[in-house]
Amino acid sequence: MASDDVLTEGEIDALMESVDENTSADDSADDGQFRRFDFSAREQSLLREFVALGPLIERHADMLGTALENSFSIDFLVRAETPELVTVADAIASLEPSVAVTTTSLSPLAGPVFCISPSGLLSFAVNAYFGGGGAPQENTRTSLTPTELRLAERIAEFQIASIVESWREKLPLEAGELGTMGVPDRLEMLPSSDILLSLVFSLSVGEFSSSVNLLLPFASLEPYRARFAPPRKKDEPSDGQSWEPFFRRELPGIELDLAGVLATQSIALSDLLELEAGAVIPLKSTEEVILKIENVTLAEGRYGSFDGKKAVQVQTLASSLLPATN
Repeated sequence: MASDDVLTEGEIDALMESVDENTSADDSADDGQFRRFDFSAREQSLLREFVALGPLIERHADMLGTALENSFSIDFLVRAETPELVTVADAIASLEPSVAVTTTSLSPLAGPVFCISPSGLLSFAVNAYFGGGGAPQENTRTSLTPTELRLAERIAEFQIASIVESWREKLPLEAGELGTMGVPDRLEMLPSSDILLSLVFSLSVGEFSSSVNLLLPFASLEPYRARFAPPRKKDEPSDGQSWEPFFRRELPGIELDLAGVLATQSIALSDLLELEAGAVIPLKSTEEVILKIENVTLAEGRYGSFDGKKAVQVQTLASSLLPATN
C-alpha cells in the first residue's frame, strides 16, 4: 500500500472495482449484515493498471531464454506467468525447501530485489552443462553446492539484465551488486505484510520443468504507475453531439435578478459606526442608473417611468462601457 495517508484517485477507483468484483450474487442484496472488506483485493486491482507489464514480461521471458541457451547450451522453453502481488509472508511460505536467493537493487526502486532459483533447477542445469545427463531427479537436499550457488547467481544476472533491457523505455533501471545465499535470510528480514510484485517464469525442456521468480518491492513501483498505464485517448473532433445545443436551448429561459443602482455614496467608518435609526445619508440626485446582475455591470440607463410604472431606459450596454484597448 502506498505510504501516503490520502488515497489517490486511481486507488479509490481500484477500491471500488474490487468491491464490485468481490460481491457475489448473494451479497449484492443489502440484508443489513456487516461484511468485512478484503483489502488485499485492492492491491490486485491496482496491478490491473499496469497494463504495459504484460508485453514487458513477455519480452523479458524471450531474453531470458536466449541468455540461458547461449550460456548453458540448454534450450529452455521460457514462459512468463501472470504477474501477482504477494505479501512477504506468502512469498516465504511458497519457497521450496532448498532455494538459492540472489539479492540486489534496481534503482530508482527503493528496497531489495530478489531472484529465486530452486535447487532442482540448479541441479538439472549443473548435470546438463557438465555432462551429467540432466535427467530430472528427486531433490530432497536442504543445502546447495558452491557450483549451484554460482550458477544461481549467473541465472540472476540474466534475470536482472533482462528486466533492465525490457523495461528501458518505461522505467530505466540500474542494477546494484548481486549477493547469493542458499537461505532466504534477507527476504525474511522484511516486514511480513510488505507487498511484492512476483514475476514468475516457467522453464521447461523435455520432461523437466521448473521456474524462477523475481520479486520487486511494489510500494516503490507504485509512483511510476502512470508509465505502465494505457495511453490517454486524444480528444476527438466534435461530431455535433455535444452539450452546446442543450445550453443554447435551455439558457435563454434562466431567470436572473437584475438590480438598478440609483446612487452610491462613500462614508467614513467613524460615521458608519455612529449611524442610528432616523439618521439621514445625503445622496446626490441623478437620473443615471447602473444595471447590475450578481454585482456585474450590465448596462447604464436613465431613470423614469413607462406606462405608469417606474422604469429604466437602457442607454449604454456593458460591452461599450469597457475601455478601448490598442
